[in-house]
Amino acid sequence: MKVILYAALTANGMVAKIDGNSDWPSPEDFDCFNTTCRKAGGVIMGRHTFDNFNGGNMTDWPNADGLHIVLTHQNYLETKHPNIKLAKSPLEAIQIAKQAGLKEIVVCGGSQTFGIFMKEKLVDEIYMDIEPLLFGEGMPFFNAGDFEQKLRLLETKNLSSQTIQLHYEVVK
Repeated sequence: MKVILYAALTANGMVAKIDGNSDWPSPEDFDCFNTTCRKAGGVIMGRHTFDNFNGGNMTDWPNADGLHIVLTHQNYLETKHPNIKLAKSPLEAIQIAKQAGLKEIVVCGGSQTFGIFMKEKLVDEIYMDIEPLLFGEGMPFFNAGDFEQKLRLLETKNLSSQTIQLHYEVVK
């Protein structure tokens, strides 16, 4: 199974404001992110990212009709989303995706989730959509894990005149 980590980042590497707000990425990032999620068929997210999506409309969910796996130690989460599964670990989340017949899965946040997937060497590709914005304080791309990883640049693409996408393969 291919595991794709996908993040919108400020130019200084933040994925959210200090209060967790992540409503700042461009429409072009949102469109490309959703296209990637639909192609994969499912996403894995941490509990805080789930809470951010859960408060909004169903159309705001990545791949609204697809599988969403939430990393949490809780046994139940209240949601209106029809296709939510819970996992206690990244490996369990990947197993759920495999059992659902998926060949790819997108990891969409947040900082702690990104860090643990990298630390456990589970990521195959990374998309970074760099937005023209800086936060003096915020949540960094990776918040957990002691890791070092070499990457191979696969593609750079302008999503707009202001937003750049970097697509990397994780060197294993």
